[in-house]
Amino acid sequence: MLGPISTDPPLAMFTRKTTHPVLPKGVVDSGKPIQTNKFYSNLLLDTQNSPVFTMPYEVWFSNNANEPWGLSVDYREPELRQFGPTQSSNGASEYYINPIFIRSLHFSATEFIRGTSTLELKNLDHMSVDMTFLANKATSTTKRMEVTLVQGMGFISATYYNLVPVFQSSVLFRSMVKQSSYKTGAVKYKITLEDNSIWMLYAWTASGSSALSLQMTNNGKITARGVFSGLVQIAKLSKTTSGNSAVETIYDAASGAWSKGNTLSTTVSGSTGTYGFTFNRQGYGSSEVLMFALPHHVASFNSATTGKLKMALKYNSPTKGVMTAIVSNSWTMIESSLPTNIGWLPVKSGTPATFKPEYLTLQGLIGVFETAQDMEAVTNQDSMYFSGKSLAKYAYLCLTFSDVLNDPVNALACINKLKPAFARFAENRQIFPLVYESNTWRGIISSAIYTTGDPYVDFGSGVYNDHHFHYAYHIQTAALIGYIDKKLTGSTTWITANTPFVNTLIRDVCNPSSQDTYFPVWRSFDWFHGHSWAKGLTASWDGKDEESSSEDVNFYYSMKMWGSLIGDASMEARGNLLLGILKRSINSYMLLSTGNTNHPSSFIGNKVTGIMFENKVHHVTYFGTVAEVHKTQGIHMLPLTAISPYIRSSTFVQQEWNVYWPGGTAVEALTDGWKGVLWANWALFDPVKSHEMFRRVDWVNSWLDGGASRAWYLSFAGLLGGAAV
Repeated sequence: MLGPISTDPPLAMFTRKTTHPVLPKGVVDSGKPIQTNKFYSNLLLDTQNSPVFTMPYEVWFSNNANEPWGLSVDYREPELRQFGPTQSSNGASEYYINPIFIRSLHFSATEFIRGTSTLELKNLDHMSVDMTFLANKATSTTKRMEVTLVQGMGFISATYYNLVPVFQSSVLFRSMVKQSSYKTGAVKYKITLEDNSIWMLYAWTASGSSALSLQMTNNGKITARGVFSGLVQIAKLSKTTSGNSAVETIYDAASGAWSKGNTLSTTVSGSTGTYGFTFNRQGYGSSEVLMFALPHHVASFNSATTGKLKMALKYNSPTKGVMTAIVSNSWTMIESSLPTNIGWLPVKSGTPATFKPEYLTLQGLIGVFETAQDMEAVTNQDSMYFSGKSLAKYAYLCLTFSDVLNDPVNALACINKLKPAFARFAENRQIFPLVYESNTWRGIISSAIYTTGDPYVDFGSGVYNDHHFHYAYHIQTAALIGYIDKKLTGSTTWITANTPFVNTLIRDVCNPSSQDTYFPVWRSFDWFHGHSWAKGLTASWDGKDEESSSEDVNFYYSMKMWGSLIGDASMEARGNLLLGILKRSINSYMLLSTGNTNHPSSFIGNKVTGIMFENKVHHVTYFGTVAEVHKTQGIHMLPLTAISPYIRSSTFVQQEWNVYWPGGTAVEALTDGWKGVLWANWALFDPVKSHEMFRRVDWVNSWLDGGASRAWYLSFAGLLGGAAV
């Protein structure tokens, strides 16, 4: 499953670009692609000092003037969150956000001097990054501090080499007490800050070095009494001076071990998928690695991994609920209901769906009308996103003829009309052709960033925003054309001809192997968080973000179906596993059913997160206002396809509907494409009412989103049981 899709260079039609407007900072060139959408991106962008959220901790490279140079650390208690105003539409908070840049503790050294000392970044993996703080590289590389950031790390661990360690705090130190009789080769300090919190500091001495001995220089600074080489680890013990003996016992036992990265493993057998993390354990002592697991991890752990949980130690993540400590060198997660049997058509539970003949007749007439549109003109847009949506709209129209109306004549006519429209993109002849950025980040991006000079044209495709959203629609269109063509003609010629193009788009977003050196692995998907991130090369104080859970799903569904079509069992299995993980994570963090405990209770009434950042959640979209709740909710619905019922349960859909559109009056007041999206989504709970709305005699075509056809929505609602009465 983790072998390369291909190791061939991207097609020659993608012009090579050897420069990029955004260059990484501090990265030691390894000759490998550089990650664009990962949790540590802030370290390589802009001023390099925006926060990194390792979960549950926040760290940042402190390099501003008048601030200590080095690595700053904080853990934000939930009571420090700030909440937005209460919305009239649902009574819920518009947003919540965690404070940043509270320097509880700071790693530094007397040798670190701004302007002389430097930060180097190495081994930029998809779940970890190595930081090396060099005192003065021009004179020596032996005086340095090394830190590996790993998602879920239980200690912030720094290895000092020939430095005099310094620890600082903007919260200020109240006291520091060395604990007696800890462990051979190690010392333990308990540090109390002026906010009443207690932090643990453990120091393990390297061979040939003196033990770490600390003194409080002033209430903002602790300094070692001499040069030290070895491991220093810190962790927050409690938010009050009363401490927590059970948590302290866990920290004491686990100290000395840390993770230098994480290896992913995956298997799929039938409808059961397993994925695992193996941590590269380093350090001293004999303990396994202390980490923190998110709620969706804990819910899917196998029994052996569950047995390693430390239930006494739990900390809040910024935006994903309570994390639980676990001491283990490996985790195993199981997803036992993969969508292996989901194909192109939604399936009604229980007895198969039936259609009244007159409804099929109407649907056929509508389909013929929609097929008469100028597909090449409609899809000839300057955006990969909007053109892709238009292509997919017609592809699902063709599917309606092929698999719902059983009309092979119109189905063939439909795909033969769609093929030239798709060819414009498959041959890279669109308004802004795609290019391969070959020297820095390495990926397929819109040439618009070079032509216009605007990094955010086409939603920021050129800075690696939203690639999974954009390319999904093109991949899905190809999979549908190929499926219908093969079914009706028996030919695979078109599939073979278009496979290199489609596979290149998939490799850009979801390359599973470092053997494919033309793209980073797993550009979009975050295996720790269980979903993708849309934000690329833009520094952000609140970290990565995503505003459409459904379009996230749409990519991996499209990849699964393309893999099935071309006979790539590994690709299909990856798609199924990722969809299984997405079902759990999205329903844990983005679709907020009644009883959800992973967000503050005052926020759950929004029913969806809106834009989910690592550090805040804002019930809004990038393209609408807070008052336009149909957009905020709707962007988590579209496109409506066979995978939608797998992710969006009928119970959730009903709960959401009852909050915003009880009786449908507010939906009827809409006059644009969101009206169709909302009524199509309603088919997941009430397909009869949904089907009725799409066959109404006063239908207006402006009620359709640019990525949807009326004929497909009639199919969607009908296949879920809405066309039998």
